Amino acid sequence: MKELEFCYGSVTERTDNELVFVRSAKDAKKAVTRAAGGNQLFAVTDENVARLYPELLPKNNVYVIDAGEESKTLAVVQKICRAMLESGMTRNAVVAAFGGGVTGDIAGFVSSVYMRGVEFCNVPTTLLAQVDSAIGGKTAVNLDGYKNMIGSFKMPSRIIICPELLSTLPSREWRSGLGELVKTAFLCEELYGFVKENIAELVNRVPLAAQKAVEKAARFKKKITDEDFTEKGTRKILNLGHTVGHALEKCDGHKYSHGEYVLLGMKIEFEMLSIADTNAEFAAESGKLLGAAGLPALPNISPEEVTAAAKTDKKNSNGKISVIGLAGAGKAFESEFSATEFCSAYSKAVNALINKGELSRVGNQN
Repeated sequence: MKELEFCYGSVTERTDNELVFVRSAKDAKKAVTRAAGGNQLFAVTDENVARLYPELLPKNNVYVIDAGEESKTLAVVQKICRAMLESGMTRNAVVAAFGGGVTGDIAGFVSSVYMRGVEFCNVPTTLLAQVDSAIGGKTAVNLDGYKNMIGSFKMPSRIIICPELLSTLPSREWRSGLGELVKTAFLCEELYGFVKENIAELVNRVPLAAQKAVEKAARFKKKITDEDFTEKGTRKILNLGHTVGHALEKCDGHKYSHGEYVLLGMKIEFEMLSIADTNAEFAAESGKLLGAAGLPALPNISPEEVTAAAKTDKKNSNGKISVIGLAGAGKAFESEFSATEFCSAYSKAVNALINKGELSRVGNQN
């Protein structure tokens, strides 16, 4: 495999949502300084990044949050805004996120509301963030266990991607990123071919395979989000696996990583929409890919509980539950279920998958 030629600088021509690929943490810091353009810089990071990559961060005006989903609250947003105010940050300030999806969501939301909005720059440090959450301008915090219920659209001026930062990821975080990477691959035929061919290398964290996959996934998501910033049309396809995935995540109390719930969501949603009836070959291939990526056991949650959580999903409209399906790689469509229909389809899908040996429940793995 040919090594990617990463460069210090932009790989796009847009002045917002700009992808910048760099080789090292040192170069990432330089790119952030360049993005700030002499304006005040306020960094938001988590305790893990602050410990592992202190060279990434500016010397002053750094707010460190606790790592994990529990930090995605309005209370944390308020603390960061207060720290910015006490540091003398004005409307010319630039908020820079250094971390995974949680840090990016929080820092992005802060940048959208502090003094009615300041500039935002994102430096994703996890696989999930580099291929998905850092790109496209969705920011949010959680409410009562429901994912991303309070938020805004705030496009980062730049997303600075450094695959070298992935080398220290725990295995669970890598698996989480694989979940979102596989999701993106299902939506992009070119990426699907690469991921299918190189899944073993990606699971085993081979750097060159990861670099190429990150670049392809990031470019694809950027294209989709540039075309549909506020998710009124095409961008909805990026929610593949997330209706069931988010519902399981809420009901299960985030015991798995986000990407693992997305893997489960895709597996169950594909069965709910009977993809095997329309494309048996793709259904078989997708099942193998989900398994190779690390499909976990299904938590013991009733269909009624999952349905109740799915009913609150932001994608829903007109009293229907929205689910994204596939007729093949790159061929997405949207289906809508009433709550009764969803509950029945979910229950039948889970039972069918368990009977076929394609899914196991927690405490009952084969």
